[in-house]
Amino acid sequence: MKQLIVNADDLGLTPGVNRGILRAFQDGIVTSASLLVTGSAFEEAVALARQNPNLDVGLHLTLVEERAVLGREVLPTLVDETGRFPRTSSEFFRRAFLGRINWDEVEREIAAQIARFQKTGLRLSHLNSHQHLHMFPPVFQIVRRLTREMDNIWIRNAAGPWRKSPGVRMGRWVQRLGLNLTCLSARALHGPPVPQMPDGMYGFEVSGCLTRSALEQILWKIPDGLYELICHPGENDADTRTRYSHWGYRWAEELEALTAPETRVVLEEQGIVLTSFVRAFGRGSN
Repeated sequence: MKQLIVNADDLGLTPGVNRGILRAFQDGIVTSASLLVTGSAFEEAVALARQNPNLDVGLHLTLVEERAVLGREVLPTLVDETGRFPRTSSEFFRRAFLGRINWDEVEREIAAQIARFQKTGLRLSHLNSHQHLHMFPPVFQIVRRLTREMDNIWIRNAAGPWRKSPGVRMGRWVQRLGLNLTCLSARALHGPPVPQMPDGMYGFEVSGCLTRSALEQILWKIPDGLYELICHPGENDADTRTRYSHWGYRWAEELEALTAPETRVVLEEQGIVLTSFVRAFGRGSN
């Protein structure tokens, strides 16, 4: 049986992203969303989630680019003078490999982001992260420790297909291979019990540019099992473009693909059943 969770990341990033995710849920195939508790539109996102209780909501951890929950006095090796994380994952990794990040600080910040989510009263169904840093082995160990006693929570399994798909840039495919190896390392190094995780993840290679054509190609390849498709719907509004143009995301095109009637036709043709983290709980861990 082919089961697919369609998860929209970055809920809470901007009002335009919030509106796009909500429309992709109400009029499209999105079943879950991941809340960025450090986002500028966090409070609006929480209100929208409360108004749409069938939207499955989880936590989108961030350790790069955004502002931390805790201050520099608590996180001297993790944030700059303005309280912001390293600008990129490459900078985070560089500092980590040079021993310039205190992992106790990372644990305190992740715990603070979890606590901020829990204060909303929303059900925490799943956890993932910006740029998939939760699968970096030291971070994965922290996430595992902090979520071990939580009930019914899924952790994103960011591993995906090893084979390069047509049209995928070579550099992005190499990043995919690196992410797959990181996922294998994280799970192997820390051994059982493995957290509740889907069988894998699709959409990394076209992250931020999930056009209708790219989406259909992915849906044709979904195998039997429980998989997650990541997406980033939003509106092509001035605020989002101005603040996050360096991402190169095509939010409105993703929204169009996720809400297109033709997309549901492909789902039916391929025998894919949409589900969410909440509905999928209990099928067993990997």
